[in-house]
Amino acid sequence: MKLMMKSVMPLSMGVWWYATAYAIFLALLPFLAEGLKALGRECHFSLAATVLVIWGLTSFIPGMIKINDGFFGFIYLFSLISAYKWYIEPFTTRQVWLTTGIGLGFFLLCTCASITLSLLGHDMGIYITGAWKLPVVMVGFGMFLLFDRVTFHNRFINRIAQSAFAIYLITDYTASEKLLWIKLFNLQNLYQQPLAILQILGILLTIYAVCILIDFARQALFVFTIDRRRRHWFDLLWKRSISFKA
Repeated sequence: MKLMMKSVMPLSMGVWWYATAYAIFLALLPFLAEGLKALGRECHFSLAATVLVIWGLTSFIPGMIKINDGFFGFIYLFSLISAYKWYIEPFTTRQVWLTTGIGLGFFLLCTCASITLSLLGHDMGIYITGAWKLPVVMVGFGMFLLFDRVTFHNRFINRIAQSAFAIYLITDYTASEKLLWIKLFNLQNLYQQPLAILQILGILLTIYAVCILIDFARQALFVFTIDRRRRHWFDLLWKRSISFKA
């Protein structure tokens, strides 16, 4: 019942943290952009360097302050990306690959360190892969720049991409998570079985396909409802125009 009440106003109640955070960020974006432009080039670079030290370099140290899931993370990224877009010459392809490679190198280094510490009895986890960590930002930034330089069009992929957000909403819903990962597919029972990776991939692809079909049905229903309303209002306007002319 509590989840049902929250679902009436999902953004205000934070049912999906990403949707709530992004909606707040979009509401603040016009003012944030104007404020950053007013800072000018030098102050903007100083701000970017400061936040990189506070949340970037310290992300390599376990237990340091971090950005929790929320709209503040989007503001952090926007302050960095806008500095690049507004004041820095576009990276060459070599520089983009170098940025991505350094980020992946940090992943590999921290993974090896985590494994070594785990063998010595200190299980720290691979904390460097958390949201907003510097290696994650470096790899994500590099990947976006790389794909931004590629021209590729495919109607089938674009059609499926329209349902990407809906898939997130369906699978990240609390009731859906319990249904999928506790009642229907408890992946822990597959970990020690032969071909466990293939079984898990099959389950994930099946869930993905079913969610796409659900969203396709939603889109068709929405379009059908809108078209009916449009035809209804058009008929009313047409009848009124005829009566007005008469």
